[in-house]
Order: sequence, then C-alpha cells, then structure tokens
Amino acid sequence: MRGRGLLAVFLLAVGLCFISVSGYGEVKQWKYDYKAKPSYMDFLLYMNFVLLEARVNYMMRNSPNFLYVSFYYDPDGSFGKDEGFPKKVDTEGKIFVSVIDNKGAFSDKSGVVLLKQFKMILEPIYSFMHHVATDMDNDVVAKFHSGDEIPLGYFYQGEYHLWGE
Repeated sequence: MRGRGLLAVFLLAVGLCFISVSGYGEVKQWKYDYKAKPSYMDFLLYMNFVLLEARVNYMMRNSPNFLYVSFYYDPDGSFGKDEGFPKKVDTEGKIFVSVIDNKGAFSDKSGVVLLKQFKMILEPIYSFMHHVATDMDNDVVAKFHSGDEIPLGYFYQGEYHLWGE
C-alpha cells in the first residue's frame, strides 16, 4: 500500500515538473526564403486554396440565396475547349467561374433581362476573388447554366453574351 502511495506521489511530482516548464515555451518562428521562387505546383495549390476559400465565403455570406458556383484556375486553356465556348474565348491563365442556377434566377427571362441578371450575379461573386483576379474584364471568364446545366450565356473580356450568339 505504501509503495503505491510513493509511486503516485512520484508520478505527480514528475508530471508537475513538465507542466510548470511548458508555460515558458517560445513560439517557433518558421523561416521562409522569400527570395526563392515558388514552384508551379505550389502556385497551383495556392490558387486552388484561395479560390476554394472565395467559394466558401460567397456561399456563407449569401446563405439564403446563393447560386451554385465553382471557381477554377485554368493554366493551359483547357476549360475553354472542354466547356464548348466559341473559338474566340481564351481561358488560358484566367479564372473560370461556372454558375449554375439552382434557385430559378434565370428562368423565364428574355435575352436583355438575362444579360442584366448575369451582371447582377457575377459582380458580387467577383468581389470574393478580387484579390486574386485584380481585373474582372481580363482575369475572369464565366459560364452561366440553367438548373439543368444547359448553357445560357457567358462573360468574356468585360462583355456578357447569350449562348449561341
């Protein structure tokens, strides 16, 4: 019985020694070489993280009425080819925004009204990624879809277009 008590006192003393010392620690400073150029993979990971954060912020701040959006950085122009844009649309080095109407915002609208609706939707979306895409007209290409993912229009070089024009 006495052996167990001594063991408990010993373990408690040792534990208190470690606890009291832990309060005197230092915050470890990480050193980063700012002169070193980041790799291409680091750049892509950074862009994906920033665009994911912009998407989450857009959805959280517009929670009752946000549209389904996706942001992608297109380093080689493959989204322009894969998404079926007209040949004049170049998405290389731009941020591609896909907007899908999950709230019925685009339904039963004519051409001119639909283009105004695209503008009213894309500008608030852009405000969440303006620190990455500094010029909306040159850095962003957007595609607008109906709820059934039928293409309705697109944004390219500062102009809104209906799909098929």
